[in-house]
Amino acid sequence: MVNIGIVGSGFMAETHTNAYNSIDGANIVAVASPNTADEFIEEHQLEADSFRTADELLEDATVDVIDVCSPTPTHRPVVETAAAAGIDVFCEKPVAGSLEDAQAIADAAADADIAVMVGHVLRFFPQYAQARDVVEDGGIGNLGVARARRLSAFPDWGHGNWYADRDQSGGVLLDLAIHDLDFLRWVGGDVERVFARRTRWDEGEHGHVTLRFADGAVGYVEASWGLPAGQELTHSFELAGDDGLLEFDGEQPAMTTSTEQGTTHSSPLSAGGYQRQLEAFLESIQAGREPPVTVEDGIETLRLSVAANRSAAEGRPVALEEVKA
Repeated sequence: MVNIGIVGSGFMAETHTNAYNSIDGANIVAVASPNTADEFIEEHQLEADSFRTADELLEDATVDVIDVCSPTPTHRPVVETAAAAGIDVFCEKPVAGSLEDAQAIADAAADADIAVMVGHVLRFFPQYAQARDVVEDGGIGNLGVARARRLSAFPDWGHGNWYADRDQSGGVLLDLAIHDLDFLRWVGGDVERVFARRTRWDEGEHGHVTLRFADGAVGYVEASWGLPAGQELTHSFELAGDDGLLEFDGEQPAMTTSTEQGTTHSSPLSAGGYQRQLEAFLESIQAGREPPVTVEDGIETLRLSVAANRSAAEGRPVALEEVKA
């Protein structure tokens, strides 16, 4: 049994709680949130203690890990407090809002010798994981072009709070596009430079990032909070190599692989990505292994989003070597 403390009570805390409820041996024993911990516990029928802050939770609750689902600007202080208490951490993406804070998290984790896993969940959705395996196994030859899209309305739960403040959330390139930036970096390897454009209005934002990989491949990521209110999120990717093409559209269950040998459709049946992600985290800490998505992974992906925001603001390509903590 792994005793878990949840920090936060919003959309991601609910998502993680639902996932933990499907994992054998996962036991949520505490929830910390300034004003709504009791309500969250009651709504989800948890046998858990409530706290106003992560500090109080870590001081008074007996937990093996904490799961940080609180606003991005709080990630650093919460993880530093957990590190001081010697408690392993799952931290939602982005690892932090700035590279300085992200590096401080890495330093605190290393000094305390705790495990910290960052929640880049696309790596655990079956179609995304399978696509990476196909590329790694040479199934489409050498990757040349990669494209990913993620389009939605601005989230209902984000109106009028920290999420709508771009100084806190980082905007669409740091909070939403980071999903697909991580996926393309995971598949395509190191990125040398990025060029980005974005347009903003009220709470809406639409952005596009072009990536130049170290091996010469090119990537494109499009992300939007510009769809009409109530419209469902859409997401897709294409990975083109010199020996084939992978395609996935979130509105269809199957991934398509096209090569000279023909076209195949695969639809792996599996637990959802969030459950798979948290299972992998718990298994890694119980086995004493490094988490499958490390703080260093989170930092490198955050660098892409920071570089993209800088490129969009300055109207020029930005080399990754320019972007440091």
